[in-house]
Amino acid sequence: MSLVTIRCPNCGRELNVPEDSGKIVCMYCAEPIDADAVLREKGRGDSGLKSLMEQAEGALLPELFTTRLDAGNFTASSYSGEFERYQALFRPALGAFQQAALVDADAAADRFAEILVRNFSEEASSKKQRDLFGCRFTITSLTIPAILALGGESAEKAADCFLKKWKERFPKDSLGKATYDDIAKGFKRKLCYITTAVCGSLGKGDDCAELNEFRAFRDRWLAGTPGGKEKIAEYYLFAPLIVRKIDRSGQPREEYRRIWSEYLAPCLREIRAGRRDECARDYERMVRALERRWLS
Repeated sequence: MSLVTIRCPNCGRELNVPEDSGKIVCMYCAEPIDADAVLREKGRGDSGLKSLMEQAEGALLPELFTTRLDAGNFTASSYSGEFERYQALFRPALGAFQQAALVDADAAADRFAEILVRNFSEEASSKKQRDLFGCRFTITSLTIPAILALGGESAEKAADCFLKKWKERFPKDSLGKATYDDIAKGFKRKLCYITTAVCGSLGKGDDCAELNEFRAFRDRWLAGTPGGKEKIAEYYLFAPLIVRKIDRSGQPREEYRRIWSEYLAPCLREIRAGRRDECARDYERMVRALERRWLS
């Protein structure tokens, strides 16, 4: 005898019952259930969900997955326009997802996230490994914020499912969960966002010698190196998200002291010794390690 899963209409708990159960009593709340009626309603819901998810997938334009921001010129003003354009392209698919979420929020979020991750994965895999950076940049700055802009629990579920599925496929290439406003505010402190937070935890002011040395390294040297502006853009995007996670961790002081001793103090010694290439490499290593530790 085959079993099917239904949800009790009284208490909401899941039950595994024979497909021809008829009238039964819930083992959790002891209320009567017409299992046949529940199964008929479930079938109608599954059919509607499938149709809406097909609409959502059909509304996903290729440009949603091929869009790549110019990381070397990633500014507050350029970001605003790019986000509005991307959000407009995404809106029909997001609307279909919202309708599907009214039928079954968990299933819709899971299926929508799977469709998105599959498309991004295929796009990245068809090109050079470097395109993973472009995918991460697009997803964190445009895709996730556009989903979260829907508001509500279903949007949060879709974003969380997306991040979970991405991490399963690309464990070394983290993403960040942020709204448009989160990212727009992150432009204010730029590359030294992490360094500012660390120095602040050590009792150093915003105009301390250490911060000024890192800023000079960024503006006078790193920005002029091949790929330097792209690296700075990555810090603009991910550093505020990392700092926010650390600040909410319950032990930010300990983490900032670890970052100082393990990464920033050695970087500062390299800057002072004129070993700027080594500093750039070690700073990037720090950011990637913190992305893996604190982001998705």
